[in-house]
Order: sequence, then structure tokens, then C-alpha cells
Amino acid sequence: MGTLRLLIPDWQGGNKPAYYFGAKMLDTLVPKNTEQEQIEIAVKKPTIEVTRENGVNSQSDVLAHVEQTAKVLAEKQPDKVITLGGTCLVSQAPFDYLHGKYQEKLGVLWLDTHPDVSTPQDYFNEHAMVLGNLLHAGDKRLAAQVKHPLDPKNILYVGLQKMNDYEYERLDQLGIKYQEQPDKPLSVADIQAWIKQNGFTKLAIHFDLDVLSPADFHSLYFAEPGVKDFEAQAGKLSFAQVSEILTEISANNEIVGFSIAEYLPWDALRLHQLFSKLAIFKNNN
Repeated sequence: MGTLRLLIPDWQGGNKPAYYFGAKMLDTLVPKNTEQEQIEIAVKKPTIEVTRENGVNSQSDVLAHVEQTAKVLAEKQPDKVITLGGTCLVSQAPFDYLHGKYQEKLGVLWLDTHPDVSTPQDYFNEHAMVLGNLLHAGDKRLAAQVKHPLDPKNILYVGLQKMNDYEYERLDQLGIKYQEQPDKPLSVADIQAWIKQNGFTKLAIHFDLDVLSPADFHSLYFAEPGVKDFEAQAGKLSFAQVSEILTEISANNEIVGFSIAEYLPWDALRLHQLFSKLAIFKNNN
């Protein structure tokens, strides 16, 4: 088939119920295309109750999401995959599938403030482990699902910021070359040079919205109302910078995978919560 759309409202991977709502909102924001089949992966509705297994929050739930997604991809055999999340974990099964399909022709652009190569020894939310999983590292239980592990040379970070000490160690262990981009992101020319140098004819793009600066775009983890202290570095890219990168790269390359993750529309969620309390929306009389 041509292009398959996946809606995966995974929230357990980040242990934040708002990710579920954000994925549902993305489904209304992304342009519709009647020629592209869309399948929603079954995800439990949000709750504040999570269980930690093997050092990972909701490990069985997030594993089930990956397994379901991989099954759908194996059955449908699409040429291209659009994934609407949910947390960054939603890229695992699609990128594994696409790497199996296109092999060394596939380059992976990882637009993210963070490297996503943690392990259960470092952290407890699976969304911080997804790229590690795709390299057969990260969380061993999730990594075991990856049939076509990426090669470190196939990965390019865009928008990466200052990291925790253990993340530097993990990147060195994995052999991923990286460049922190505190002042400005890699340019389109830089990205195109990397694509040409490696001979990539297909691209998969992971777009974690937290690569954006919370001063410029507000529907982000780092812009949560009432929260001032965060465990990690916020993004620094402007919306204009990201827009230029995505539009130019899309215009000049074949994009076979595109994941959008970690959209947190706080104002829309507040309205939804308000309306959910009003009787007029609940009663028929």
C-alpha cells in the first residue's frame, strides 16, 4: 500500500495523561487525506495510577503498544508511515519497520532536544529510551522487539541541547556522533550534506515538539502552567527555524516516515476539563 497513518495516543511512555489528549488533538490538526488509511492503536484511557516494572513505568502497556503497531505494519506493508503520538515511543515500531524495508537507503532525522538513549538504570519513563531501543540498547524488553536495529551512522540529531552526564556516556557507548546546538540548529545545507554524504534516498523524521522553545511555542512539556522546575533542558528552536528545516527537507527528499510526538495543548485541555464538569454536556434532558 501507499501511506499508512497511525494514531498512537500513548501517554504511559511519559507518565503524563495529557499526552493522550495531545495525540487526539493532533488527529484534528494534521491535514486529512482520504487516500491514506488511518488506524488507531488501542491505548488505555488516562489514569494517574501507573505500575513500575523492571524500573520502567507501565512497561507492559508500552510494550503492548509497540507490539500492536508492529503487527499492523506487518499486515499492511505500507511504503510510507505517518505516526501521530503520544510520546516519543510511538516512533519505535514504524522506524524499525521502515529500516527493514529500505535498509541502508534510510536516514533518520531526530528533531529533539534530548537524545532518547536512556536505560532503566538511568530513568523510568520509556519515551526517553526509544532511540536506544532502536539501536538494540535502551530497555532490553522493548529493544528485543526491534527486528532491524539502526546503525548509529544513520542518525542525525537536529536541535540537540545540553544533556545529563549519563546521556553523554550512552552516546559514546553507542557510537552516535552528535553536535549540541545551543545557539542555532543544523542548517538545511548541513542536513543535505549529511544525506548526500551517506547516500540516503529515503528519510524518516522524528519530530518531538519539545525541540521548540517554550517561549515561542506553548503546547509543550516545558510550558506546563504552574510548573517552573524541570529535570531536563528545554528546547531552543523557534517555530520559524523548524518550519524552514521541515519544509526544505521535505521538498528535496523522499520522506517515508514522519512521526509527531509530545504535543501538549494545555489551554485546550483546560477547556476540555471545564466542559467535562458541566451538566449540559452530560444530560439529554
